[in-house]
Amino acid sequence: MAQTREFVLGMVIGAAVGAAVAILYAPQSGPETRQFLAEKATDVKDATVTAASTAGTKVKDVAGNVATSAQQLVDKSKTAVGSKVTAVKAAVEAGQQAFQEKNQQLTEEVQADLSQSATGGNGGQAVTAPA
Repeated sequence: MAQTREFVLGMVIGAAVGAAVAILYAPQSGPETRQFLAEKATDVKDATVTAASTAGTKVKDVAGNVATSAQQLVDKSKTAVGSKVTAVKAAVEAGQQAFQEKNQQLTEEVQADLSQSATGGNGGQAVTAPA
């Protein structure tokens, strides 16, 4: 965009300098010089309009490219976040399942120990007092 601005500025300055030099060195009468200046002013105006139109088109193209790139980045981010969310959900579910299995196992062991204690059995092992 800076290049386009510099180009347009260069065109305007170049046209002004060219017109000034042409006026100083042209062997024309007053009405002819005024006609020449009017033509050059029209040429500069047309060149400026063309340059502005070209710059506008380029800006729209760049903005479109930026918007497309941003949308692609957003889509990639959504995909990455979605896969991470899925992985975290799977890990949480696996943790819950492992907890439930271990809880069930421990509950069964406690129930078995309580059953043995209630019946007075020690599973055939001798009970010794601590020393």
